[in-house]
Amino acid sequence: MKTLVADIGGTNSRLAVAKTSRADKQITLENIQKFRNSDFNNFDEVIEKYLSSSDDHLINRMCIAAAGIISETAVEMSNLNWKITVPSLQKAANIDEVLIINDLQAQGYALDFINPKDLETLIEGSHVPTPNNTKLVCGMGTGFNVAIAYQSPFGTFVPASEYGHARITVANKNQKLIIENLEKNSSFVSYENVLAGLGLNRLDQVLNGRSDRTPADILSAAEKGDLQAKEVGTQLAGFAGQAFGDFALMNMALGGVYLIGGVARAMMPYLKEENFKINFYERGNFSEIMKKISIHLVWDDYAALKGCANYSTILSRE
Repeated sequence: MKTLVADIGGTNSRLAVAKTSRADKQITLENIQKFRNSDFNNFDEVIEKYLSSSDDHLINRMCIAAAGIISETAVEMSNLNWKITVPSLQKAANIDEVLIINDLQAQGYALDFINPKDLETLIEGSHVPTPNNTKLVCGMGTGFNVAIAYQSPFGTFVPASEYGHARITVANKNQKLIIENLEKNSSFVSYENVLAGLGLNRLDQVLNGRSDRTPADILSAAEKGDLQAKEVGTQLAGFAGQAFGDFALMNMALGGVYLIGGVARAMMPYLKEENFKINFYERGNFSEIMKKISIHLVWDDYAALKGCANYSTILSRE
């Protein structure tokens, strides 16, 4: 059975036809295409454009991943003014079976199908993961969120979550001072306020009194030797280590922590520094347990598409 899969981001949408073999733990993506969202009035037009260039008539279900709050029949996009509903998708694709999941959920459902060559290990834990171990996906991009991938007798289960909008915690005096400064503008500072892209701007303002640089400007300046910009990267990595450590311990994610998103990739040099590791490991009596957990960066741009295919296959019990 083939599934039309889609990953809708804030800027681009990726679509493909997926062929899944759970027995062989393989997902094959065919006819992968990327579309710029600004070229279309709605996602229905994207589907119609994609299908007009495909001669595959064996597609009989569809699953899309979207960055937003999902209900049973619709999605409220976080960074895109599109109204996406199951009935409109059914009509546009001429497919009765349509599923919608959150983009981080899709990443969680993809973990069993990511090629090892598309993973870069940032921390090598001492534990050798087993198929039953829980895994954690942390998405650092325009927004920030976390997904937990649990194992069940029926396959992977990834519940929806909104970790990114919980109040951020601190691990030391430096982090406490930074958050206290951010609280001058808002009494509530979330993980997303610090760990998403604009977190670099907020830290640059607090640490250096600057508001004239984009996240890309800050990281570029740091790469050229700007010590103030480097400190922004180092402090954000510290907050990331603290957050990922908390989430990993709360969920006993012995299967590993998997980082996705443009900010995670851009921050990679800082996520390899000692400050990140210290903040991840330090958990008092549980610090030795933390050293069992590995952290990987995911380089697969089409992981969410594989996750959609896996999710739809699990539900169909194939």
